[in-house]
Amino acid sequence: MSVIARFLAIATLCLPFAGAASAQTAIAIDNPSFELDPIAGAAAVRVPSGWTATGTNSLSGLIAPNAAGSDAFYPGATVGFDGAQAEFHYSDGGGLQQLLSERLQANTRYTLSVASGTRTPDQNGKDLFAGYDIRLETENGHLVGAWSGIGRNLAPSAQFTDTTRLFDSGPAPAGVGERLRIRLRQVVPNYGYTDLDNVRLSKTPLPARATMPIDVVIVAGQSNAHGWTARTDQLGSANLHYAAWPDSRALLGYHQRSLSDAVANIGSMGQLDTQGSGFSGNYDGFGPELSLGGDLAALSKAPIAVIKYAVGGAGLYYGFQKRNPAGYEALYPPMIQHIQTMLAQLRAQGYTPRLRAMFWLQGETDAIYGGAAQYEANIKQFIADVRTDIEAPELQFYLTQINPYMPAFASYQATVHQVNMGMVNAAAADPSRVFFVATDDIRCGFAPDGIHYTANQTIAIGQRWANLYLRFNP
Repeated sequence: MSVIARFLAIATLCLPFAGAASAQTAIAIDNPSFELDPIAGAAAVRVPSGWTATGTNSLSGLIAPNAAGSDAFYPGATVGFDGAQAEFHYSDGGGLQQLLSERLQANTRYTLSVASGTRTPDQNGKDLFAGYDIRLETENGHLVGAWSGIGRNLAPSAQFTDTTRLFDSGPAPAGVGERLRIRLRQVVPNYGYTDLDNVRLSKTPLPARATMPIDVVIVAGQSNAHGWTARTDQLGSANLHYAAWPDSRALLGYHQRSLSDAVANIGSMGQLDTQGSGFSGNYDGFGPELSLGGDLAALSKAPIAVIKYAVGGAGLYYGFQKRNPAGYEALYPPMIQHIQTMLAQLRAQGYTPRLRAMFWLQGETDAIYGGAAQYEANIKQFIADVRTDIEAPELQFYLTQINPYMPAFASYQATVHQVNMGMVNAAAADPSRVFFVATDDIRCGFAPDGIHYTANQTIAIGQRWANLYLRFNP
């Protein structure tokens, strides 16, 4: 998210499908950086001019990030910070909204940016980031685009960083002609703070088109599918283009979290990009969908949509089964619901989605915590259930090998082998629709925790997915 803001001018030169690029135009927002109201001690403004409060807003208002003394939450230079003030919420789950003069137009790309901050740690060393939910809709609630961020913010300590997403309205969007509304809110009540600043919205006309077919692939699994340690700022020069200049023909709708987090990071169907907060540290992150979607769009020269559902720490035996054991969080129903929601959003944007494949990167939890012996039976049943429940009987599955060379598996080689052989056997039982994707050529250089891929390795997983898919779907 932070990378694309720096390259936005270039991105608008790569508009999809047909016609020359059109000019990007800023849309007027009242008091976009929360500078109109003076901060006045105990009488501090809770609702900035131009905005309307939503929710509780009992502990919200304006802060001066570079104030002196104990209120210096952001000492020194801050990336993305604009002016002298920011808007905050602390443990109230409240928010702000603004109804704009601009009206929703068809065949238009909307780019929404908001700077989010990570305060200096408290006396216990915690940054207490409570998450944000950012939404662009019409005055009657028709969604244009939305995304949320929880867990670790993408901004490093004592900094603000832009979070940006791009959404296309399609040829006949619901609510066309209605005024647009921006909504900002805190995600998790009673948890910490949300600091936001510098709200920007722009539009770019797209070439007019009728309804268009689009191939849809699904990325699912646990933390390596999430991209838990894949940092955008650690990409090598050969891979940086995936984050800096995402292919505008590729779309992404995601739902991801760690089992330790109370809620998920969710993005409605928008342009393929990195995903900002919600990874293992304060950085912009991504999963293998970034190179998968980018390569499929570039190599096929056709639009592609990626639906991503990943839950770090989740097992197939304990979590992803449709008939999940009692006492464990059921992940299968929300996965199916997310897929269906993203398909509905594609249709609303003027696409006719065609479900093609699921790329599965999961099994570490089953190898370590139980379920390895049952993995073959469970993955075969999972495949059958997914095909039935999303009404895609020919859906291909690309089952990705759990890498036996990861240091965390040194004491679990037998169960890692069981999980991997379960995938091999599932592929052998359905050879025209299920494929095994090897990863054991990657033998060193993993993330420091010894069980996750680095940024460049995550790109490599997505690349081999795309290459294998195109081999079977020329």
